[in-house]
Amino acid sequence: MMRMTEKTELGEMTAAELSELFAAGKVSPVEAAKASLARVEAFNPNVNAFAYVVPEQALADAKQSEARWMRGEPLSPIDGAPTTIKELTPVKGIPWRRGSALGAKTPSDKEFLIMERLRAAGVTILGTTTSPEFGWKGVTHGPAFGNTLNPWRTDRASGGSSGGAAVAAALNMGVLHEGSDGAGSIRIPASFSGVFGIKPSYGWIPSDTPTTLFELAHRGPLARTVEDASLFMNATSGPTPKAMYGYCPTPVPDWREAVRSTSVKGLRIGYSRNLGYAEVQPDVAAAVERAAQRLADMGAIIEDVDPGFSNPQDALLVLWYAAEARTVELANPTEAQMAQMDPGLIRIYEKGLAYTARDYVAAEQVRADLKVTMAIFHERYDALMLPTMPVTAIEAGVDFPGGVEGKDWSDWSPFTYPFNMTGQPAVSVPCGFDAGGLPIGLQFVGPRYRDDLVLRLAAAYQAAYPEAVLSAPRIV
Repeated sequence: MMRMTEKTELGEMTAAELSELFAAGKVSPVEAAKASLARVEAFNPNVNAFAYVVPEQALADAKQSEARWMRGEPLSPIDGAPTTIKELTPVKGIPWRRGSALGAKTPSDKEFLIMERLRAAGVTILGTTTSPEFGWKGVTHGPAFGNTLNPWRTDRASGGSSGGAAVAAALNMGVLHEGSDGAGSIRIPASFSGVFGIKPSYGWIPSDTPTTLFELAHRGPLARTVEDASLFMNATSGPTPKAMYGYCPTPVPDWREAVRSTSVKGLRIGYSRNLGYAEVQPDVAAAVERAAQRLADMGAIIEDVDPGFSNPQDALLVLWYAAEARTVELANPTEAQMAQMDPGLIRIYEKGLAYTARDYVAAEQVRADLKVTMAIFHERYDALMLPTMPVTAIEAGVDFPGGVEGKDWSDWSPFTYPFNMTGQPAVSVPCGFDAGGLPIGLQFVGPRYRDDLVLRLAAAYQAAYPEAVLSAPRIV
């Protein structure tokens, strides 16, 4: 097959563009896999986004996909799409590292439902992307495997815990990137690294495996475009009797159809600058204000409003720390192994052990009240719009910016975790850059199970105001 020459190099293509080229016979999935692997080889040494790269397995996947496209029998529109998986998700043939020295050293022999569905869609798996230890924080670094760096400025953090996935998306080291989000772990790195990410409504992508975070922990995609993310969701959404938590309605919408409309006319959007309680970096505030005006000019109805809840961080920390305490208990580290673990994780493990069942029940009540508050809010508004993050990418290698330790890393991510607590769909779409050239994210939050609304808003905004993408890391 002929290598594509129009528009840009093959490695810059989106999943949707590759699908069209595969269908037309202009490009082979093997060529696409080789182009992605070449980018990984060129870029990853400067950013540390990959836990493992499996070129032989990837090329074998791509060869099978090539044969299906040549027969006119692709398994899905993303058959052959170069794809990465966050290292918190096991992949057969790859050690399940989980960002920890306690992780497996031998190849996994099991996979979760999301992997089964991606396999059924025919994707090409390039490898696994980095996470902090057990995904415990919103940045991607730790003592076991080093630091995942921001591709826009390598002295800055990628965000986390899906940091490797976001960096891979930013540099197009693959076109689809699986992530997970328990308190912002898709949206934080999407904002910091200048890509699109969605935390779907809890239930659309079912969890078929135990998790100590229960319904806080969502899986979803990161990608350069909203359309690519919708293709990932089409492949992975849907009910199953294996679901342990949440509920998946039927029928499942065609998410790609939701992003085809570029009209936001008449959509009523509640615009909150800071949720009524957080501080926002001035250039972030200015970029989000500009986005609000742009959407108004596009025909959306924008109203200044706060949803009306107080900061639920304390309740979140009870749920989070208790979960991480149980996660560490299940790992059952020896004293020597504990010395190899992230000191920050050990601190919250110890705090989590001190919580009582009454503390946990009280935190669950805060979560329940928050769900009601947002459900009432969405009786009036189709979506909530606010910054994804109040700051741009913090310094690389730290849990707290500025060297001043706060209550918890979530201090600097106040706009993400409330919507894990409610289970609503929330997206981050790029909306500009700060004075130093670091990306800024715009967040849309929708009613539960109305992911079509936030996808539509993000797609329309991205189509009207696309932001620059990287051709290589900017090394500092």
